[in-house]
Formats: sequence, C-alpha cells, structure tokens
Amino acid sequence: MLDQYFWGEVSRISPEAPVPVFDLRDISHSLGGAANVAANLAGLGVRAELCGLVGEDREGEVFLELARRAGLGTRAVVRDGGRPTTVKTRVIAQAQHLLRIDTERRASPTPEIRETLKARLEELLPQVKAVILSDYAKGVLASSGFTSWLIEEARRQGLPVFVDPKGLEWQKYAGATCVTPNRKEFRAILPTMGILEEDLEGGARRLVEKLDLSFMVVTLGPEGMFLYHPEEGSWHFPARAREVYDVSGAGDTAIAALTAFYTAGLPLKEAVSLANLCAGIVVGKMGTRPVFWEELKKALQKGG
Repeated sequence: MLDQYFWGEVSRISPEAPVPVFDLRDISHSLGGAANVAANLAGLGVRAELCGLVGEDREGEVFLELARRAGLGTRAVVRDGGRPTTVKTRVIAQAQHLLRIDTERRASPTPEIRETLKARLEELLPQVKAVILSDYAKGVLASSGFTSWLIEEARRQGLPVFVDPKGLEWQKYAGATCVTPNRKEFRAILPTMGILEEDLEGGARRLVEKLDLSFMVVTLGPEGMFLYHPEEGSWHFPARAREVYDVSGAGDTAIAALTAFYTAGLPLKEAVSLANLCAGIVVGKMGTRPVFWEELKKALQKGG
C-alpha cells in the first residue's frame, strides 16, 4: 500500500461548521503495508522482493517508483485493473495526526490474478532465504488455500516463514515458523481457538502447539516484546524507545528485523532483542519510516 501524507497547519475553526480548517503546505508519499516491511529489510542491507497487488492507476505508478528507489524487487508486484492501489492518507498538522482517509478494495483477487501471483512466487522462492507474510486483510491473503499453499511451498524448500497476522482466521498460518501478533491480536485469537489461558506464556504455548509453529513473538507496544519457544522457554524484552512520536509501522520494523537477523544465523534471543531495538528507533520518527543500519549501529554503540 501507499502511505500519503498531507502536511500543514491548523490556526482557525471553519465558519461553516465546528471543524478545524487545515492549511495544506506539502504532500509526501512513502511505502506502506508489506512494502514498509520490505523497506525496513532494505534499510538493514537485505535484498527484498515484493509480491502483491497495486492498481493500474497513478498511485500504483507512485508506489512502483518509490519501491525502485528503495532498491526493492518488484517482479512479483501485479497490476490489477479491478482494484485501486490501497492508499492511506494521513492529515498531520503541527506534528499532530488529525485524520486518516483510506482508499482500498478488500475483496480477494480473481482466480486469474491469484494464478499470476502463484506463478511469480514459484519463480522467486528458489532465489530467497526467507518469506514474510504481512497480512493487512486487503485481499491477497484472504484465501486460506492460497496462504496455506504459500507456507507449505516455502517450508518444502526449507525457508523460514514469518507472519504478521490479521483477523481471526489463523488456521491458514499453520506450519509457519513464527507468527508475530500485537497484544490486542493475541488476546482476540485465544478464545476463537478454544484457548482458555490468557497469560502470555500459556496462550503462546497453546498457539504454537495448535498451529505447529517453531516459536512465537508478541509485540507489546510500550512494554516491548515477548518471545516463547517450546524448548527454550519464554522471555520479555522491555521497550527500548527513547522518544515516541509515531507508532505506525513499528510492527513492520519488528518483523523485518526479526526475520533478517534470524535468517542471518543469530541466536533467537539476540534476533528478537535487535528487532525490539529497531522498533524502538522507528517510533521516534514521524510517519511510516524504515530503520537503517547506521541508526542501529549508533544505538548499539550507545548501549541500546
């Protein structure tokens, strides 16, 4: 998806209605959704290929140009004339988020578009070392058959699969390496899967068992991150943000960094710790922005 920002100021109330008058000064764009995950990978020096849908519209062109500038592969980005490019427009005045306007179509892709996505994924999977499913409930991963096929195919080729989930149909994520819900998503899924435990460790243990995961990471916002591994136990990593300006995109950064460091061979706890630090860096930025390797190095030199 494309993130669009309207930057400006508010200094008066409209005489027509009790609403603020927004004085538009600038418009900017950045990569959002799964593309923000990929942008974070690129920021950490990882080569990333995008797979998904954009419309045959001006916003789709803007998106593809931003992706190319970020060094992202777009061979598996399909132009779908039956839907608009998903755009989130945020109106920001004096560093305050006033309003968000969404343009999207959430329907599942047509069978023809889905087969095109499958064909491009089949070409890409032998060339990569890990897969991230960033589910924003915009349609591509709505089909449990497609999602299950992708996870099974990736695991058949020995690739770790990390999932940022959405909604309450988690059975389609079965067999993934790791699912990374936030606290709200974690709590919401437990009763739908017949899990009575509400604590982090008990709930995570049951989810790992039911979905045949290798481990689970729960992002806790200002409280950091929680890791559960069936053999090694559980750990809580306190938040490492110094200043918080905007939490949008922090989950994207967390799953990108976790996947990158895990796939590079770092011990799991170290990979989660670094992902937690990366998330703490991006919440100190206004708007959806990726983390960069130099920022991580600087934070490590300062002791996190």
